[in-house]
Amino acid sequence: MSRGVEAVAPPAARPASRDRAAAGRLRAAGEFLLPFAILAVAWELFAAFGPLPAKLFPSLGTVIQTFGGLLASGVLLSHAQGTIIRLGLGFALAAILGVAVGIAMGRYRWAEDVLLPLVSIGSPIPGLAYAPLFILWFGLGNLPAVLLVAVAAAFPAAINTWTGVKAVKDIWIRAAEAMGAPEHQLFRKVILPGALPYILTGLRLALARAWRVLVAAEMLTSVPRGLGWLIFGAREFLNTDVMLAGIAVIGIIGFLLERVVFERLERFTVVRWGMMEA
Repeated sequence: MSRGVEAVAPPAARPASRDRAAAGRLRAAGEFLLPFAILAVAWELFAAFGPLPAKLFPSLGTVIQTFGGLLASGVLLSHAQGTIIRLGLGFALAAILGVAVGIAMGRYRWAEDVLLPLVSIGSPIPGLAYAPLFILWFGLGNLPAVLLVAVAAAFPAAINTWTGVKAVKDIWIRAAEAMGAPEHQLFRKVILPGALPYILTGLRLALARAWRVLVAAEMLTSVPRGLGWLIFGAREFLNTDVMLAGIAVIGIIGFLLERVVFERLERFTVVRWGMMEA
């Protein structure tokens, strides 16, 4: 009999735990949505009583209706697909180049002496300043847009990676060397994990810079389709609702990249290793 009571007791405790978890998720969702709700109210008030006409500052209802129409017709997905492909290629090149240069500068003095002045000069230059040169060198289309993204986004990745490698404690390196760790193990087990928080921050900054450059580069390089092309093309006809729909897609893609890629990568690396708190 007592065994039966013990068997029933745990399931009775689980619903309370589930309720607390559900309440926690609900509270987190409310906290997440609150800024958007405030922004939506402010937007609607400005659209209704502000000085700009509805053509230039449409209501949220108009923007949502346009967003739904473009999504249903496939126009939005087609432009988003073109942008995502260019962003992925450009960002991948930037990540490979930037991290490699940053590691080289952090590990080898000669590389730091040679590359750091070049990176320091190139980093503050806006990516779009290179656009006329790239169009002359590579013509119009996808290639100059991808290369522009890669060059512009490589600098923050390189600088943060260099900082991360330099920030690895000497005592960790000396301890690994004293235990006879070869260079590849030293890099894989000490330097890379130690520098990874900085590398991830650099990649986040690189992604933000890639977005800024890509949206304008798509217009300048006359790509066949892309969110930048959609936004700048809509400007010619004062279709601000279409422009806002394109901007919303950029925000959604950026949010998904942050949640799906960077947060998971952090959770499975630096958080798991105890180097950062979740």
